[in-house]
Amino acid sequence: MNKTGMLMFASALLAAPLAMAQMAPQTSDGALPGNDIGTRSSLPRSPNASNINSGDMTSTIAPTPPAPDVPPGSTVSAYLTSASQSLSARQTGTADEALEEAETAILQRSVPASMGNMPSSDPVVAQIEQARQDIGDNNDQGALATIQQILASNAPELNL
Repeated sequence: MNKTGMLMFASALLAAPLAMAQMAPQTSDGALPGNDIGTRSSLPRSPNASNINSGDMTSTIAPTPPAPDVPPGSTVSAYLTSASQSLSARQTGTADEALEEAETAILQRSVPASMGNMPSSDPVVAQIEQARQDIGDNNDQGALATIQQILASNAPELNL
């Protein structure tokens, strides 16, 4: 086989998995079979964060990270502590998930209907978002420092 033939053969081998994935049947919600939306069982999986910002955008599909080791309905403080522990273990995806849960707990608030579309001005939410952006920029030490600052603040939101 000549050089051109070898290149064509190699290209075909590399393209085959992509073509197979595009032909795979999808469920009515657009997921591939076995990837149930909202169950945290979707593929691909990874303990590493991705797709937080342009600094860590490596694919149009963000992998599913492991869930934080915190029972549902825990306090913001518990989620932040879990995020800190996950970052220390280099599990940036799990840390980001814990930060998202902490942010969601704070943002579940009652506001007048006229203010429903206005972003939160809560400083703790801004700090959590900063920690998430630090993770996306591969600045784990910055994220850890921000999380520790939030935890040390004794802000009332920590008990939500």
